[in-house]
Amino acid sequence: MISFNKLTLRIIGLHREEGSALVETALTFPVLILMLLGAVQLGEVAFAAIETANAARAGAQYAGMNGGGYNDPAGITAAAQADARDTTSLTATPATSCACSDGVGICTATGASGTSPGVYACSSGKPVVSVSVSTTATYAALITIPGMSSSYTLHGWAKQQVLN
Repeated sequence: MISFNKLTLRIIGLHREEGSALVETALTFPVLILMLLGAVQLGEVAFAAIETANAARAGAQYAGMNGGGYNDPAGITAAAQADARDTTSLTATPATSCACSDGVGICTATGASGTSPGVYACSSGKPVVSVSVSTTATYAALITIPGMSSSYTLHGWAKQQVLN
């Protein structure tokens, strides 16, 4: 039986490794590119989610700081949309609630019209008005990666007490 060692195989040209690094690179490069694109996509979705949550906070702050701003649903929506400049499909839905400061009175709204809740009054104590703003945005992915969604629905929510 004939025994060949590595030196003999190299001399006669049967043991070549010159192209193996190139083949390995060619096989792993697409996987690395997909991982990089996935990380970029995750960062973009996270940024849009933060922007959607911050928009809800901006709408609630607008309603809370302007005394009667909770009666201005269009202004609340405009404040939320102005805060989310990079999100094009943002919708904001404000809602109000009232409780009496003494905990026993009944809170009623007067002068409600359309989507405006009106002015709150209590049978005893002072009205404590809270505004909550829900935001929803649809983020369309810039990069379509097989196995990942091409659009994401993002939600934000914030609640603020109205200063009187």
